Amino acid sequence: MSEIQKIKAFVDSLHYREQFGPQIDPQKGCFPFVTISRQAGAGGNALSVILMERIQQVRKEPLFEGWHLCNQELCHQMAQDPAYKDLVESMRRTEYHSHAEDMLSQLLFGAQSQDALLKKMFHFMRTFALHGKVIFVGRGSTFLTRDLPYGIHVRLEAPIESRIKRMMSALDLTEKQAHETILEKDKAKAELVKTFFYKDIRDPLLYDVVWNTDRVSIEEIAGILVGMIRQKSTTIR
Repeated sequence: MSEIQKIKAFVDSLHYREQFGPQIDPQKGCFPFVTISRQAGAGGNALSVILMERIQQVRKEPLFEGWHLCNQELCHQMAQDPAYKDLVESMRRTEYHSHAEDMLSQLLFGAQSQDALLKKMFHFMRTFALHGKVIFVGRGSTFLTRDLPYGIHVRLEAPIESRIKRMMSALDLTEKQAHETILEKDKAKAELVKTFFYKDIRDPLLYDVVWNTDRVSIEEIAGILVGMIRQKSTTIR
């Protein structure tokens, strides 16, 4: 499926839930969602893919129907297309500004294009989180949605040696290049969280669970998360 097809499926699913699904509580949301924060090379993208596969295996259960993966590329494309911005805006029944959104508005007033694009992506992610049934990968999603009770917030970490090996294999890099790439990516993630949310991305208390992917496999984590989604659905309602 192309990126444009993914976007269309995503927006269509939100329209369907808006028309036929439960009323959306703007301070609570209506379905569970998952955010994945990760050190570079710790397996965040792999987890999102495997978790979607596990969800597809149990999609006959109503809770697991209509899930989508919202990664950096998808959010970036949607944020740049004004047509999709209008569609998402039209689905919001009630105006609701979280503390994070108010802070972002102040920070980004008159900001340059890169920051403006980030603001749009934050807006999309917040809207998707309210609808639920979404897996977010990075981009500050944990911090943007921490006040919503249906969120399941995951952090993946691993020793630097393991992350270097994964990065070398995934991107066909030398050991030195992989190490430099990891340092750059981790620094960028930490700066985004610090700049927009005044948080330390390494603080374990900001997450529901932190896994060392050298000790717990991505497959095991995906299976546990399916159970956490079920539990979250029953405890919130």
